Amino acid sequence: MALSQKNMMEGEVVVCEAKFHYMLYWLPGLLVLLALVLPFLQIGEDTMKIRLIFSGIFLVLALLWAIVINNGKKFILTNKRIILKTGIIMRNSKELMLRKCESINVRQSILGRIFNYGNVIVSTGEEKDIFKYIWSPMGFSTKINEQIDKINSTLPANSDQ
Repeated sequence: MALSQKNMMEGEVVVCEAKFHYMLYWLPGLLVLLALVLPFLQIGEDTMKIRLIFSGIFLVLALLWAIVINNGKKFILTNKRIILKTGIIMRNSKELMLRKCESINVRQSILGRIFNYGNVIVSTGEEKDIFKYIWSPMGFSTKINEQIDKINSTLPANSDQ
């Protein structure tokens, strides 16, 4: 939850950081499984050395794939905005002001319901942002709604924000 104070607005505090579900890594995990099984398979007349080389290649590919999938993503909810940061070397940052949020949708597949992960979609009217593979998406959605409610309760009644 390390968000530097220089990046925070006055009076802003971090409420929570969305956690990624391990299902985000299901494809790299499948590659790791293949890499572990490959040396024990008897495929044609190849040698153990070739199977071990391919296992090593699959392990490296799985690691690189997992790094690319994660890509340094951070989804941070403060009492004033939602901050989406991506990138390890090059940093991209997007900020959504909570007072401009119009809707929050949660999408979960059957596996998502079973393993408690899903996508949270935040709409600001002209833009939709998707938080994928979020652990406990209903909880994250509830926290966003709580912050929006706090902001709306502090706005003057005739405010056009």
